[in-house]
Amino acid sequence: MSKVNDIKNMKRQQKTISPAQALAETVGEENNVDLNEEINETRKGEKKVERKRVSFDLRTDLHKELKMESLIREKNIYILIEEALEKYLRESK
Repeated sequence: MSKVNDIKNMKRQQKTISPAQALAETVGEENNVDLNEEINETRKGEKKVERKRVSFDLRTDLHKELKMESLIREKNIYILIEEALEKYLRESK
């Protein structure tokens, strides 16, 4: 059975599944529930950050790599971009 079919079957069996979980094949109903509760607790404790919506063009190959990295790390793309910009600005001083 292919990896795509495995992911589809897992999605049918449970309501939520992250791409990294599907690729790692460590998804279980208990683990998924615990993970969701852990994520919700983390979000409650986080401080609201003011953000500004921006728009810019990006090479297609970079965008594709960024999307894959966000799936692997289970982070939003904008968070990866913010982290990279913060690192760049710290190093440029």
